Amino acid sequence: MGTEAVRTQLLAAREDWLQHFSRGETGQPLPGARELVSTSWWRSRGTGLDPDRIVAPVGLTAAGLRERRDAHRLSPVLPTARRLLLEEPLGVPVLMAVSDADGTLLWVEGDPGLRRAAERMSFVEGARWSEDVAGTNAPGTALELRRPVRVRSAEHYATAVAGWSCSAAPVRDPSTGHVLGVLDLTGGDELGRDRALQLVRAAVSAVEAELRVVDLRRRVWQGEGLAPPAPMLRVLGPGDPTLLFDGLERQIALRHSEILLLLLAAETAGGTAPGASAAQLAADLDERDLAPVSVRAEIHRLRAVLGERTGGQVGLTPSPYRVTGRLRCDALDVRDAVRSGRIGDAVAAWGGPVLPASEAPAVRELREDLLMSVRTAVLEGEDDDALLRWARTPEGREDPVVARELLRRLAPGDPARGEALARAARLRVG
Repeated sequence: MGTEAVRTQLLAAREDWLQHFSRGETGQPLPGARELVSTSWWRSRGTGLDPDRIVAPVGLTAAGLRERRDAHRLSPVLPTARRLLLEEPLGVPVLMAVSDADGTLLWVEGDPGLRRAAERMSFVEGARWSEDVAGTNAPGTALELRRPVRVRSAEHYATAVAGWSCSAAPVRDPSTGHVLGVLDLTGGDELGRDRALQLVRAAVSAVEAELRVVDLRRRVWQGEGLAPPAPMLRVLGPGDPTLLFDGLERQIALRHSEILLLLLAAETAGGTAPGASAAQLAADLDERDLAPVSVRAEIHRLRAVLGERTGGQVGLTPSPYRVTGRLRCDALDVRDAVRSGRIGDAVAAWGGPVLPASEAPAVRELREDLLMSVRTAVLEGEDDDALLRWARTPEGREDPVVARELLRRLAPGDPARGEALARAARLRVG
């Protein structure tokens, strides 16, 4: 039977059952439907839910939602779910939803048009979609059965959801086996088919594997009596800026990396900083009169990103803005190494210029200052190995002063002298 014929049959069976329901008769839930769906309808009917009146309750405030997200085990591995379910879609618009173990949707992301439509049926962050309050639906029924589930259009118990299809699967804690929540794909007819469910199951497997790695790494740290490494902001080099936490590296928006870098760079040697106002940051970020209100909006978004991607370990204070918690930065590690005379460490940690894509005035200044301080320290220091390694970087490779100094320091017979001679010849220095 074709897809349209199945849908027509389901809609007819649904209308038949709803007529029985309106007359107070029991009826047979969705005659001809899959047993999983029919049984779920019986459970939903047993709770007294009226299909025409179901509205998933929103039980969390914005602050409560943020708090629950920050504390949730799936928060650090959410980028993997996004990459598998949103960046590699099925060729149709989709929504990805992530719930906790009681069916509350903590994240709903994806196609903007679908999100707006989903809001009309209360499929929103903070709403509870467990089967006992929302009737048969993929996230709720997957939680009820503790297994992957797909629900097509009219198979939904609630009338408001009958035009949607979805596939969902539980995510389990690898340490305990307990269900942490579900991953769900929601949208049109494609999302109620086997290939959508297979994609969700694959994403769940990847997420659970990542959780195992996180747990193993923590056990190693604890067994050796070590504190977990602080989250790291990486801004050196040509790649996108990233946040590294728990062994997982995730991209961070350029503007967010600029803000974090400038706040961290402003801290004093004692670790205390007066903080920065929105107006100060606006001037540091854009010489064309960036509005402070735009900075405040970015700070609000950045606060949520830090909560999600560092498990709540790093945050931002209210204005004046300061970074709270332990957050390292590769560029500032290089700066500190230079200041303390550890030139070899500075060169070893060098990954390239600071945020090369940034046009923020304060970032440009920091970029130039750091490059100059490393170059000067290498040229004026006595660490020949650091000089050689600097000469091999993109910044040192075409520098005639570096080539001349390297040739001067390396004595005949040194294994690296041939390399120095070749570089000096190419740059025409003697």
